[in-house]
Amino acid sequence: MRQVIIYPGEDGYWVAECPTLPGCISQGRTKDEAIQNIREAIGGYIAALEEDGLPVPLAANGFFERIERKMSRAELQSVQFVPGIR
Repeated sequence: MRQVIIYPGEDGYWVAECPTLPGCISQGRTKDEAIQNIREAIGGYIAALEEDGLPVPLAANGFFERIERKMSRAELQSVQFVPGIR
């Protein structure tokens, strides 16, 4: 299971990131769409690593990354951590 971070993007879409898979990011018009899209992105990311014979990073038990861009207080209040995305 992978942990996912969801937050509002600057363009009005919801952004979803998987911190344990560097660069694995997606978005959607709604939170649900962003979650569905990141599930697909995670699957494709892992499949590509396996296809190339590269190691797949382990899923972390806890959140250890930080959000790099500055966010307003309102944005920070809407950040969600979604545990257990497969």
